[in-house]
Amino acid sequence: MLIDAPCSGLGVLKRNPDSKWRLTPENIAELRKTQRQILEKYWSMLKVGGCMVYATCSILPSENEEQVKWFLEQMNGRFVLEEEKNLSPSQTGFDGFYMARLKRIK
Repeated sequence: MLIDAPCSGLGVLKRNPDSKWRLTPENIAELRKTQRQILEKYWSMLKVGGCMVYATCSILPSENEEQVKWFLEQMNGRFVLEEEKNLSPSQTGFDGFYMARLKRIK
């Protein structure tokens, strides 16, 4: 299952530089809330042994690693983090993305 979560888009500022002027701390907080709601709602559709990829085009830890950490804590051992990856615009010269592959074990 792929969750291409709504996000701040801070990883694609190179292509959308005006978006930084529209973002506020309140917008980002609302996005984080929506991300959590999506994770809470859709995880149960995944069968045991299945994988879920959580992805954003953000480079903010609060939308990425912190969301995955929160989700794993909420799941009480039902999921494990198999792999996560950050692609940084400063390292690749392209857009920035985050992805985490989670496996349902219970």
